[in-house]
Amino acid sequence: MIIRGTSCYSNAKQGNLVSITGDGGNAWGFFGNAYKKMAPKLYLWEYYDQNPDNLTEEELINWYIEEFYNLRLKGLNPYDFMNILKERFGEEIILLCHELPGTVLDKEHFCHRRLVADWIELETGIIIPELSIKEDGTIIQEETYDLKPKIKKLIK
Repeated sequence: MIIRGTSCYSNAKQGNLVSITGDGGNAWGFFGNAYKKMAPKLYLWEYYDQNPDNLTEEELINWYIEEFYNLRLKGLNPYDFMNILKERFGEEIILLCHELPGTVLDKEHFCHRRLVADWIELETGIIIPELSIKEDGTIIQEETYDLKPKIKKLIK
């Protein structure tokens, strides 16, 4: 398996960790592998963070999902993407970003790593869970929200 799961910097203590944030995770103390081509563009993050049009939380998340999909995922073959990751980083990759996982889709827990994972799941059927990896190697599968219904609307 190429992608084992996703996690956040604070929950992934070991493994084949690959950041997909713009700074590679450095702001959160992560200095490992990074694939910055899957990071959101700065304008996307700034708009989401500042919400200048005072969108509701749901509108803001939906805007982000559509923008990120059009920017990074639309027209991308998920198998090609996973093969690029495999060539650069090997297998059993855990994609990282900084937001903590959550079961409720809200601004505090929404993260583009889950958008990427759910897009891959939707397009390939390959399940990519949210994980916590303890220092002793124990892996816990975390419950998280499902973005596939929102992504399906964009694919059509």
